[in-house]
Amino acid sequence: MTDGHSSAADRVSEATQPILVLRGSVRYLFMILGVMALFFVYLSLIALGQIEMSRPTSGVGEGLFAIVFLGVIVFVVVGARKTDFTKPIMVIGPDGISAQRLPKLIPWSMIKRVDIPETWRAEFIYLTVRKDADPEILEQLRKRPPLERTVAIPHRWVPGFSSSEVKDIVNRYFERSRQS
Repeated sequence: MTDGHSSAADRVSEATQPILVLRGSVRYLFMILGVMALFFVYLSLIALGQIEMSRPTSGVGEGLFAIVFLGVIVFVVVGARKTDFTKPIMVIGPDGISAQRLPKLIPWSMIKRVDIPETWRAEFIYLTVRKDADPEILEQLRKRPPLERTVAIPHRWVPGFSSSEVKDIVNRYFERSRQS
C-alpha cells in the first residue's frame, strides 16, 4: 500500500518540475495592429490633403509610405492567422521542447548545441538540432532558412519569468540531458 502511494507521490513531484509555457498574446497583437492602423489612417489623410502639414507637400511620398505600411499590416495579420492563440506557442520541459509549428516534441537528447547571445538586444535562445534527429522535425526546420536545424526560443517578455530565468531553465534542461 505504501509502495503504490510513494510511486504516485514521485510522479506528482516529477510533474511539478518547472515547465515554461510561452503563449501568444492576443492583447498585444491587437494593440500593435491598432497603432499600425492609426498610423496608416494618419498617413492616408496627409496624402489626400485632409490634414495640412506645416510645410506644403505633394502627398505622393506620404501616399506611397501609407501603401507600404498597409502591406506591413496585411503581412502581420496573415502571420497572426497562422498562430493558434488557444495553444501555447512553445513548451519547454524536462522531456524536451514542443512548439505549434513543429510536428512533435524535440527531446533534449536530440539537441546538439545551445547558443545564448550575450548582446544587449538579443531576444532569442538558439537550439541547434543534431543531424540525426527525427526526419519529420528536420523537414519542418528546413523550411525556415537561414537557421536550418535551429529552434529559436524567446527569452525576453515571457510572462512570469525574467530573461535570466528563462536562460537558466533552458541551460538546466540541456545540461541534464548531457549528463545522462
